[in-house]
Amino acid sequence: MTLERIYYLSQSIASIAVVCSLIYLALQVRHAERSQRGVMQQGRADRTSQTTLSLASPELALVWQKGLSADPDLSRVEFTQWMLLCRSSFLSGEDSFLQHKAGLLAKPAFESFVTGIRFYMSNPGMRVAWQLSSGHFGREFRGFVDSILRDTAIAPVPDAYGEWKRLVQSKPSIPAT
Repeated sequence: MTLERIYYLSQSIASIAVVCSLIYLALQVRHAERSQRGVMQQGRADRTSQTTLSLASPELALVWQKGLSADPDLSRVEFTQWMLLCRSSFLSGEDSFLQHKAGLLAKPAFESFVTGIRFYMSNPGMRVAWQLSSGHFGREFRGFVDSILRDTAIAPVPDAYGEWKRLVQSKPSIPAT
């Protein structure tokens, strides 16, 4: 084998190695992106779950109900609690919005967030809380929420408890074994 042939053979092998390296790198980047999205979604789910669990306390559940319905009997302390709960929700929403904008939040997760924000922004108390605190958020997120407000009608706070009772009573009882 001549030196020239050895040179061409080594160049061919080097070219194949470069292509293999690029394929491997692309696979690693794809895996890292999926892992990053998974971590972001898990963090979002954890954050939302913790907020929801904190609202399960009797005191905050009462404040949440009164705040959503814009109850005029909200005390000054309850108002402060309500606004802090809303701020926490709005910050979480802004984070989801920014993650989606950066390509880190998958489309189904973002659609779930949008559905949730539409539901909560149909409540009069949440709309007023946004009106009072929207200036604390970035221009793009404000525009996003404001567009949802324009497209979402105010609705009475649904009586989920009454609906739950109705559905439970409509189910046949399960006999004890």
